[in-house]
Parts: sequence; structure tokens; C-alpha cells
Amino acid sequence: MTTKRLDGFEVFCEWASCSFRGRGMEELSDHMAAHLTEYLGDKDALEELDEYACLWKGCLFVSMGSPAELEAHAYFHNYHAKLKYAGSQLLQSRPDLPACSQAVHSNNQLPDGSNRHICQWENCDSSFLNPEWFYRHVDNHIESAEQQSLSSQQQALLCRWSGCDAYFKIRYRLREHMRSHTQERLVACPTCGSMFSSNTKLYDHLHRQAQPVESLVCEHCGKAFSSERLLRDHVRQHVNQVKCPFCDMTCTTLPALKIHIRFRHCDERPFPCDFCDKRFKNQRDLQKHTDVHNEGSVFHCSVEGCAYSCQTFPTMNQHFKRVHEAGGMSKYKCHLCDKVFSWCYTLTLHLRKKHELKWPSGHSRFRYRKDVDGYLKLNMVRVETEEVTKEIMKNMNKKAVSLRKSQRSRGERAPVAPDSGHCTPPLSTSSSSSCSSSEEPSAQSSPQQGDDSPVYCVMSTIPHIEDEPGGSTEQEANPSGTSGAVRALTMVARGLGMDVV
Repeated sequence: MTTKRLDGFEVFCEWASCSFRGRGMEELSDHMAAHLTEYLGDKDALEELDEYACLWKGCLFVSMGSPAELEAHAYFHNYHAKLKYAGSQLLQSRPDLPACSQAVHSNNQLPDGSNRHICQWENCDSSFLNPEWFYRHVDNHIESAEQQSLSSQQQALLCRWSGCDAYFKIRYRLREHMRSHTQERLVACPTCGSMFSSNTKLYDHLHRQAQPVESLVCEHCGKAFSSERLLRDHVRQHVNQVKCPFCDMTCTTLPALKIHIRFRHCDERPFPCDFCDKRFKNQRDLQKHTDVHNEGSVFHCSVEGCAYSCQTFPTMNQHFKRVHEAGGMSKYKCHLCDKVFSWCYTLTLHLRKKHELKWPSGHSRFRYRKDVDGYLKLNMVRVETEEVTKEIMKNMNKKAVSLRKSQRSRGERAPVAPDSGHCTPPLSTSSSSSCSSSEEPSAQSSPQQGDDSPVYCVMSTIPHIEDEPGGSTEQEANPSGTSGAVRALTMVARGLGMDVV
């Protein structure tokens, strides 16, 4: 097996009151196996216990009637300790990096889903309780993969993971890609315990907590950043580049589109609950559901004088941000009547019932963003590539034609579309990376009552900012109040080397 070693590797065991110091993952894993054997006892006594609590320092995990689940969880503590050691070594060589300030909870809290690991490589069904052995096993598959002919002049390394058809020219790219399947992480923050797939992402984690620079502000949402790279990566999240083939939903990345298709257009639920008949679409949802079968509260608020407790770590995190962090949770505000709500779903109900607004085309919910007054309000603008916009408009034209045909076949008269209905985007000579800023139909478009057809407008008259000092001309041409957003989005797009049509 390929071994992954760190220089001067030395990790302490934190199981109960143990003070063992491991100098390699093999040594540390053997030591944990002895702890588990002593803790779980012989197999004849396993059925007598209803729950198995993790004894690792600061960990509140409890396995309900499953010793194998506790074993997998305990071995993940070893792996997590290795990643934190790697992070500490890395940070020692980078004293210029800001310190992590997220040590509110124990850095030994593990994420959901740290259970048995199953290899889904072609013709392999191996499973592991120890993540270290699982990742080494997958790495062996990568090392032994051979070049395959894709055409007469091209060869590549194919990903043989179940359901994946990706291929790569070099082995390093295949190894990077495999982490999207295995969720392997390479380093962890020694302060808060967060795990990352690369050193750069650990650096970003620390930079995000540094004091933001006033000049590095996203013109779309107003969020400030401490480095230009963080701002640049953030801005890309505002531009939708791919469209769902089954509906008008647009996403920023292909992984986000895959998640959308899995949850909105597929009925397959391959993850069954061991305690009831429910099934789920991914491991995370199953883990969240399993917590409802745990009797009693697991997590207790660490703030002195607070008696709050809950069953999941995300719920505890939400409680802490809402109750104990300065300023509390952001409030949601209606942009039409200025009514304020504590939760986004109550504002959504208000918009749909009181103001009779509809979902934007291709979306299943409203989206909110922070306004200049500090409140979260309905997001009225979305940015997407010109190609995506044209594809949506093409689909809507097809829907309109089919609707008129069905109405004629029934002898009905087709309704007249409002002026703010469908606006065909102009043909552009800009590059393929150009983007269009489009209003969502929520409030500005005001669709006719009872009309279920989606309304989608494209702003095609955006002036050049450099030709318009002060922006007064644009404000006069567009008195609806959206010129500021358009101007800001235009600047953001040009910062990425894009033209706005």
C-alpha cells in the first residue's frame, strides 16, 4: 500500500484520559483498535447496549445501537487528528496568515456522515471503517489505472467510479477529481477543526476571518473581502453559467446543476433509514433524519447561563448565531410593504399570499440578499451568461407556441401578453463569456393575475459606464430604481473580463 506520511508525525490520542502519542497512522490505528476492543467488549454483550457514546475529548457523538458506527466514527477521529497536525505544520511555516477565530465549539466535533466508507470503483465493493485505509485503497485504483483510447489520436485516464464518465490526461487531475467522490480532505484548521481539500482552501478559510478591505467589496451583494482572490471567486458565484435540460433553472457550476437534477427531477432514494421505512436521496439527509431517532438531547449550549440543547450540531450552530452572536440573526423585510419577519419562510408565505407573487421561472423558491439598510430582501436580479439566457428564451417561445396551438384546438382566444412579458435578447457580437443581467419576475414584472406562464425580462439597454459620468442619464432613462443594481452588475462583469448586453 501507498503510505502517506508527514515529517515528524506525532499525534496524541484523546480517547478518555489516554495520553498515547502516535508517530504514524498504522500505530495510531492499532492503538484505537485496542481502545474499541476494551470499550465494546465481546460480541455476546453487544446486543445488551442501546447506545454507544464516543469517549474522544470534547466529542458528544452517540451511536444508537450500532457499534460499527461508533468504530467508524472513532477511526475518523484519528484521521481528523492527522489533518489538524498537517494544518498546524503548515501554519507554522506561514506566520503571515491571520489567526482563526472560530473556536466557539470543540475542534473535535466531526461532520455528519463519518461512517463506513464504501469503494464504488468498477468491479470493487470493498468497504472500510477506517478512512485512512479507504483513501489509500482508492489511491491504489488511481495508481493502477491505465490510459484508454478515446479516439485514434487521444488517450486518457478514465474515472471508473460508479455513474461517472469523466476522463483526464494526467493522473494528478484524476486524483483531484476522485476527492469529489470520496470527500477526502488533506488538511484541517488546528483551531476550529474544519477540514479542507487543499492548502489554498485553508488559507482562504483564514483570510475570510481577517478584517475586510474597504475597496474589496462585491458590487452585487455588498460583501467585503480581505483579498482580491476571495472577491474574484465570490463574484463568480453570482453568474449562472449552466442551464438545467429539464427546466429553466440556471446554476453557477455543473456540480450545483447535478444536485438540482438529483433533488428536483429524480425520484431515486438509495439511502434507507435503519429505524423506519423512510428513504433519502443522499447520505447527509439520511444522517439528519437519523438524529430524530436519538432519544434525548445530545448538544448543550456552552454559553454560561444558557440551558438550550438540541440533537444536531447545525441546529446548535444556528442557535448560537441567533442568540449569542453580536447583532443576532438578520431580519427579512418585504420590499413592497416594509413588513419585517424573523425567518425567510414567513416572508415567502407573505409574498405569495399577500402580494400574490410567483416563483421565478425554473426556480422552486424565492431568494433573498442583504440590502443597503441591512435587511434581507427579495433578490430581484440574477446574472447569467448570454448563451444560457438565449436557451431560456428559446424554451419559452416553444412553450408559447404550444400554448397557442392547444388554445386554438379548443377554440379559445389567446390572451394578449403584457408589455413587460417576454423581451427577446439582442444578438451580440461579444465573446462567448459575455453575460446578461436579467430581472426575476417576482415584483418588477407584475404578471397578470391567473396567468401561470413565466415572465422573463432581459435588460438590453445598459449604457457604458465610462460614457456616463455620475450615472444621471441612466437614472433618468430608468426611473424604476433598478439602475443602481444594473450599474453595479456591469462593473462586476467587466471586472471579470465580460461584456454586459
